[in-house]
Amino acid sequence: MVISAAEGAVRAERRGPPTLVGSGREALAHLAAPGDAVPHMVCDPSAITSHWPQVLANLSDPSGNTKLVLVSANDGDTALPPDLELLAAELRLAAKPPAPLPPEPAEALRDGMARGEIGVRYQPIVRVSDRAPVMLEALARWRRDDANIPPAAFVPIAEKFGLLDALSAQVTRCVASDLPALPRALRLPVSVNLSLPLLLSSDLLPMVERTARRAGLHASNLVFELTESEQVEDRSALRRTLERLRAAGHRVLLDDLARRDKRRALLDLPFTGFKLDRRFVEAMADDAGARHEARGLMRHAEAHGQVVVAEGVSSERVWRTVRGLGIHYAQGFAVGRPLPPAALPVWLPIWLACGPSRGGCFGYAKTVR
Repeated sequence: MVISAAEGAVRAERRGPPTLVGSGREALAHLAAPGDAVPHMVCDPSAITSHWPQVLANLSDPSGNTKLVLVSANDGDTALPPDLELLAAELRLAAKPPAPLPPEPAEALRDGMARGEIGVRYQPIVRVSDRAPVMLEALARWRRDDANIPPAAFVPIAEKFGLLDALSAQVTRCVASDLPALPRALRLPVSVNLSLPLLLSSDLLPMVERTARRAGLHASNLVFELTESEQVEDRSALRRTLERLRAAGHRVLLDDLARRDKRRALLDLPFTGFKLDRRFVEAMADDAGARHEARGLMRHAEAHGQVVVAEGVSSERVWRTVRGLGIHYAQGFAVGRPLPPAALPVWLPIWLACGPSRGGCFGYAKTVR
């Protein structure tokens, strides 16, 4: 009854045929697969069984756009009955919008960090030459009163009110808690975004060492990304900091390098590498000037022993362009969306079998409803 009603509702909305999944693990695999988020998942709760928490964790990400529609032939109180018209009406609704900022957002964010409302999603980064996972980027998420507040809303608040350092410290503690629980193949280095003041702070290294020691992590597990929002006034101080962090076993990347970026001169400092801004990467497929600029950056990186990460790799075409330019690492929805820790072990075999250069499968090539 549920399947028949769902298929009829999809036909009524003149959409492509739905994909039928037979287990909770298969549903989770579709949600964790590379590619754009699917618009709807129609689900009988009793069919998900033990994978229900992981499915909900995926769907709770404010950066995702999948609407969960619960349908059951046996429980009309908590789910819709298998009615074609009711289901079609649900399919016309967009995914639930992110929650707005609360009143006095700085105070709410400060309290939220104290209450443990900040969590982390992990976006995979892979080596382009052989598609091997090499790193994860830790991305902060704020879940407040059963609502998700998107990073684009709360990170500027953290910057404006001096809470960015506390937020970065909270993310680092989450990473230290999450990483040891992952399967060995996914205990990869994790990058954490830091502001310039925190990177230069004499308190950073002791804090990181204490956190890593408690979790049994090696320094090489924690990579830092210097965000683009701060102007570097003292290059000598930054050089000394990079050398001190490198001596302690940490790597530091320069984040979000854009086209004709004024921070290009910073690449002569001992950064481990740098990340190319999403808009820069997306332009490469069509813009010869962008490709020419990328080749120049690659020559600089090779000469200085630096790695280059392309952000925003969102399609097979962009992947091929990045690979043709010899860029070392790739990150983006064509590789993997930001995922909760429990979904990473599901993402890994899907990525190895699918995605760019493998013909695509699941969310990368299909729409699941």
